[in-house]
Amino acid sequence: MNDFALNHALRSLFEQGRDPMFITDKKRCLTHVNPAFLTLYGYQKENIIGGNTDFLMQRPFNDVTFYKKILRQLVRHGSWSGELNAISESGEIIPVWTQIVKTDEGFSTIQVDLRERDKITRKMESLSRLQSIATLAGGVAHEFNNILGGIQGHLYLLKRNLSKDEEKEHGRLERIDKLMGRAASLVQNLLSFSRQKPTATREISLCPLLENTVEMAKKSLDKQVEINFSVEDRGILIFADAVILKQHIFELISNAERALVQQREKLQYSYGEKRELIHIQLSITADAKYAEIIIKDNGTGMQDATLKHCLDPFFSTEPVGEGTGLGLSSAAAYMQQLKGGLEVESVYGEYTSIRMLLPLTVEGIEVQDKQGLVLLVDDDEDLRASLSEILTCQGYEVISADNGIAALDLWRQYKGVIDVIVMDIIMPNMDGLEVAREIRDENETVPICLTTGYSYQKVPSQLHVNLMRKPLAPDLLIKYIESNTGKS
Repeated sequence: MNDFALNHALRSLFEQGRDPMFITDKKRCLTHVNPAFLTLYGYQKENIIGGNTDFLMQRPFNDVTFYKKILRQLVRHGSWSGELNAISESGEIIPVWTQIVKTDEGFSTIQVDLRERDKITRKMESLSRLQSIATLAGGVAHEFNNILGGIQGHLYLLKRNLSKDEEKEHGRLERIDKLMGRAASLVQNLLSFSRQKPTATREISLCPLLENTVEMAKKSLDKQVEINFSVEDRGILIFADAVILKQHIFELISNAERALVQQREKLQYSYGEKRELIHIQLSITADAKYAEIIIKDNGTGMQDATLKHCLDPFFSTEPVGEGTGLGLSSAAAYMQQLKGGLEVESVYGEYTSIRMLLPLTVEGIEVQDKQGLVLLVDDDEDLRASLSEILTCQGYEVISADNGIAALDLWRQYKGVIDVIVMDIIMPNMDGLEVAREIRDENETVPICLTTGYSYQKVPSQLHVNLMRKPLAPDLLIKYIESNTGKS
């Protein structure tokens, strides 16, 4: 290769290389910079050519003595390589691997941005620390579970042997029971965090689960806090434990709500004076590999020190007794278990945004591929809510009623699209048998599953209905619905 060709090749490498390069004279004033240099540091070429390279160096990170050593090395050996901390036009500190070569005219330098390397290193260190803590947490939780089991057994015996007129003692035992519930919930979080709690991972439709969680949050959280929910793709399928995933999502929404309430208390503004907003968004990432849930609030955000440690286990900004410090770290551990991820972004005084990434099972399904519409009727609110959640997580749409008359109204409103009816027999106003007879007069084929808590309950064979005993086995109910909707 002749000198002309070599010079052309070196110029092309300088202009098109992805790594920053620059050339200085003997006084270390810039004479040439390549486009990658301008991109990394954010300067305009005309503003820095001729300037001394001191403006690139961050004195608090590398003192004058250190630079003198570099110059001595260059004079003696003609080159130097190592890590430096440079500063961009915006003030960002950028770690760079740097190689400087002494030439007849001055110095030539090439650099490599090390931020991505440092990010990976910090992540690996964090994961190693998490793994160690998770092992410890799992062992503690197992032992604690055994202790709770013993306490619970003795508490049961104590309550059974107390007479009904000892109200004061019963009240104390109820408080102990509630404290036991809190302790048991903490143990479950610890086991989930340490991955030692078995999970019922299965394919679930994410949009209905998230919709159900958001509706639950709207009913239970502070009424001044507004929750907005937007969906870009309703047909997202993932593999997860629906109950655990919902628990983590609800906890993250609750964290956002607490941040807004604390902001209100700190700034002492009145109701309606400031719009307190939690925005929840469901979409698919640009590479179509993950479902993305973003939970963002317009609260006070986190300071850098808090943001740095927010995913550390047991780290909490809550007062003693009001937070376990396992919310974010437990959610992050579960996302990792699902081979996804959790990211936190926050600007102090403006917002906090949590980004959950869940691997897709398939690229997606169309909205019309829903499993079916279920009419659920039961006068027990807790049972109705839990069954509705179970069916929703399986991809079914659910409409519900708490009595027979309301059930008939819903049937007549939606009878063209209802696929299955699940209905309790013993209800106020109009029982399930009466409702079933009315429906059979209008439709002879729609599947009806009647439920009862009484062992002696029977149903007339001419109604052509199914009968299930309470407590209902969810798997059995789902199997019945699947077999009657052709979605098994």
